[in-house]
Amino acid sequence: MFPQETPPDTVASPIANAAAVDSAGRIFLHQHERLVALVEENGQPKVLWEYVTGHRAPGPVVVGPQGTLRLHCADGYLHAVEAATGKQPWPPACVGEPLGYAQPVVDQEGNTWISAPDGGLLHVDPRGRLQKPGRYFRSRQKLNAAGILSGGILYIGSEEGYMLAIEMGPERGTACWDQKSERGYVGALRSAPARTADGVIVVVGADDRLVGVAATGTVLWKTQMPGQMLGSPVFDRFGHIYIGVSQSPRGRRPGGLLMCLDGNSHKIRWEYQAAGPVESTPVIGQDDVVYFGDNAGVLHAVNFHGRKLWTSEVGSPVRSAGTIVAPHRLAFGLDNETLVVLECTSEGLAAEGWPKIGCTLGQSGLV
Repeated sequence: MFPQETPPDTVASPIANAAAVDSAGRIFLHQHERLVALVEENGQPKVLWEYVTGHRAPGPVVVGPQGTLRLHCADGYLHAVEAATGKQPWPPACVGEPLGYAQPVVDQEGNTWISAPDGGLLHVDPRGRLQKPGRYFRSRQKLNAAGILSGGILYIGSEEGYMLAIEMGPERGTACWDQKSERGYVGALRSAPARTADGVIVVVGADDRLVGVAATGTVLWKTQMPGQMLGSPVFDRFGHIYIGVSQSPRGRRPGGLLMCLDGNSHKIRWEYQAAGPVESTPVIGQDDVVYFGDNAGVLHAVNFHGRKLWTSEVGSPVRSAGTIVAPHRLAFGLDNETLVVLECTSEGLAAEGWPKIGCTLGQSGLV
């Protein structure tokens, strides 16, 4: 557990994001207004370096392909930090206050795209310079969601309920889908998307429905779920989709489920009863074990058939997305501002499918 001493709940800020991991196995986490790099040494966390931001950061740490971290803080600055040293490659770039569900997207060359606080996208080049004049992609829609950059197209949701597909040109972005024909419209949309091997974007839509959107912007399917989805979908190597559900029936104790949908029919295969509402985004190991947490402070390991393998009480609600930070090491953030790491059977993330939020350990949005 990091830190070793749990801070009082009265001053703690919940860890809502998955920790990031680079190719060298370093673990990156933002807490107490500082960015820390961790490794495991003799079964205990060891701090390699600390970088003080002085502000909270609603979104996750992301690792660019060049090994440089990005973090968008509440002071309106995009910070870049070298993963190996904790040093700045360039001064923080002023990009405006972050939106609550958005996060930086970084491409192979080190360009960074930020959801602007009043709509559209901003572009910060590999040397930390904000593109001027104006916006990279102009829109009145606030793109308050995580994005996926694949094949030169950025898929990202808006507060108006549209999933946008933006062609990322060298100077500006261009919308691929015609919103006048309702392409990409799924209703309320703030969850992180997942993308299937054949290009279907899976997102949480309006009215407690999980939605599949084709590469053309056409809605292919909608599946009604038995409660509210506050996390994001993941899917395994067979295409089966997993997502948590929170239920608040009137006059009854709140509860939660892990739902599994068939990858072909998109019908519910099974549901697993948790100890409390499930806001946590699951993570899938290479041995097909699905791990997630619930608001009762319980971590669950469930097999492919929805059978419980084990549970572990961690003493604080688990609303964060999970990740596997090293072989046999499962990590979740807790509401008491600690990162808990447990031993698990999985050697690493599942090699196929979309095994965690953001798909990769670096969670840069680039896939």
